[in-house]
Amino acid sequence: MSQFEFIFVLISIIAGLALAQLLSGMARPPKNSTGRVDITHVAFSAAILILLITVWWSTFRWQKYETWTVLEFLLLCGYVSLFYVMAVILNPLRTTDLPEFKQIRVKFYSVFVIYCLLEPVVIYTRDGELAPWYYVPMIIFLFLMSSVGIALRKELFDRLYSFILTAINIAWILLARYTG
Repeated sequence: MSQFEFIFVLISIIAGLALAQLLSGMARPPKNSTGRVDITHVAFSAAILILLITVWWSTFRWQKYETWTVLEFLLLCGYVSLFYVMAVILNPLRTTDLPEFKQIRVKFYSVFVIYCLLEPVVIYTRDGELAPWYYVPMIIFLFLMSSVGIALRKELFDRLYSFILTAINIAWILLARYTG
């Protein structure tokens, strides 16, 4: 078993737990204070689900990485663990009712800010560059939007950002699929 295969097993377990947590929450959509489905919560769950699948798929690019250090191993484990943390924030363990997004807004955005800070480090460690050219502005945009969400605390902003994040993730998949 290669180092990559050994590490990929752990990464897959963590990602699988996050995936299961997100899907279990989607099976019981949260309601807002008016009794309607909390669209913001559902859209953020979908966005993180899409992002998680994309990141999980992209971990195959690490197989070319030959010399692993403990720091790189911990970096990758911490990075993937952020998805599990976001999944548990969105869909808490051992609860029957999911919280409205406004109740978990600060925790969710805070973890997403950490993701935005760690993402370029992971990509640079893996590839030695931050290509393509539009990657850095996208991460900066997501970082700024999440930071604004923490400070602003407005439901309309949350809803808009949840749809933007979902659209960005879908576009990224299509772009990465067709451009390599």
